[in-house]
Amino acid sequence: MQLNFATTTIPTILLWGLGLAIFLVGGLIGYFNLSIDARKKMDTADQKIELARAEAERKIAEAQKMLDEAKALSAQTPKVVNEPAILRLKSNDGFRFQIEMDGQLLNAPLTPERKKRLIELLGHIRPWLEGATAAPQPVPSSQPVSTPVAAPQITPTPVSIPMPPPTVKPVTLSLNPVKPKPDPETEFKLLSMVKQIDTVLQRRIEGTPMEGLGIHLNDTPQGGLEVIIGLQRYDTIDDVPDPNIIAAIRAAIAEWEKKYVPGAS
Repeated sequence: MQLNFATTTIPTILLWGLGLAIFLVGGLIGYFNLSIDARKKMDTADQKIELARAEAERKIAEAQKMLDEAKALSAQTPKVVNEPAILRLKSNDGFRFQIEMDGQLLNAPLTPERKKRLIELLGHIRPWLEGATAAPQPVPSSQPVSTPVAAPQITPTPVSIPMPPPTVKPVTLSLNPVKPKPDPETEFKLLSMVKQIDTVLQRRIEGTPMEGLGIHLNDTPQGGLEVIIGLQRYDTIDDVPDPNIIAAIRAAIAEWEKKYVPGAS
């Protein structure tokens, strides 16, 4: 028996089933291919993410190291604080001067607080002024050195020829110089600022009940002022507990400024 393909027909259902099977197989193959590509892309993306994260961590570590070095350097560097000048003399045009205190210009008339502050600052400057006036003191010490040189030349002459009494006086004066006593006003000007105010205070309380309290104003090693009442010491005038004593001291300061500080009144 021979099969004639020209006349033989395949059932339609079988054709549909074959086509469906081919379609399903193709779809599965395409799905697997897409899955493999997606997996490769995901792996590549994960690698890139890992590399980016490692790079970011490295940069963060470098930045943290630089920040630590900057902090260590700033800790070792001394900090400079720009503070306003406490007391400064400024020149506008070379002929007119202005005084700047605590970063502000002084304009007359001064308030009691500003005047008190200025007096305190001048008290700190006083040691330099007194040091300048005390510098020429070595000059008298050089005079006795020179006079003994002349003395041996004079002393032999009284042995052979009697010297009149006036010629002996220069020798005694040079060995023990006697300075003329200055007048009270000159002595007052030679005192420190605090001692001048204390002298005015003693005049004011003389004959009053405060005279027996032992009130005095003294200089401090730092160039300031301290108040002594008997055996008690106070660093500032405001620390004194008795308001009457405070008023007396401030009145003495006002009188001193009026008489001895030009332009203070």
